[in-house]
Amino acid sequence: MLDTVRRVSSFDAARPRGAALLALAATLLAALAIGAADARAQFVPRPWATINACDPAEDPGSVGVRVSVPNRRDAAQWVRIRIQFFDGTLGSWRVVRSGGDGGFMKLSDGGGRVFGGTTFTFTPPKAGSQLKLRGLVDVEWRSGKRVVSRSQITTPLGTCTSSGPTRPTTTRG
Repeated sequence: MLDTVRRVSSFDAARPRGAALLALAATLLAALAIGAADARAQFVPRPWATINACDPAEDPGSVGVRVSVPNRRDAAQWVRIRIQFFDGTLGSWRVVRSGGDGGFMKLSDGGGRVFGGTTFTFTPPKAGSQLKLRGLVDVEWRSGKRVVSRSQITTPLGTCTSSGPTRPTTTRG
C-alpha cells in the first residue's frame, strides 16, 4: 500500500530556465503538428481543367478542354466536359445546348492521376463577332454504379475568346 510520497518534482522559481525551455519545446511541437496537418490539407490532389486549344490556325473553330483527375480510394474516374459561353445580355455563363456536351466518359479504373479531354468544333460566326468560352467539367469517382465522390470545375475565366459557336461537334480524346 502506498501511503508515502518519497519525492515531488516541480518547476519552481529556482529552476526558471528549465521550465521555460520545456514550455518552448511544447509550443514548438504543437506548432509543428498543426503546420504538418495544414500542409497535408494544402497538398491534397485536386482535379483541374484548362483550355488547351482555342481556334488554332490548323483547326479553325476548335476548342479543346484538357482535364487532370487524381485518384480517390481506387475508384474509377469519370468526367463530363461541357463548353460554356458568356452571355453578355444576361451577364452570366451558359452551357452551349446543341453539341456542347461531351457526355460522361470513363478515364480510368482508378489507381493514379489520369488525363483526358474533349475537342469541340464550332462553325465560325460572322466576321467581327467574338465569344468568350470556358470549359465546365463534372468529375465523378465511382465504385461500380455508386458515386463515392464528385467535383465540378471550370477552366480559368476568359481562357478562350473565339469567333463563336453555332453548332459544335465533339471529338473525344
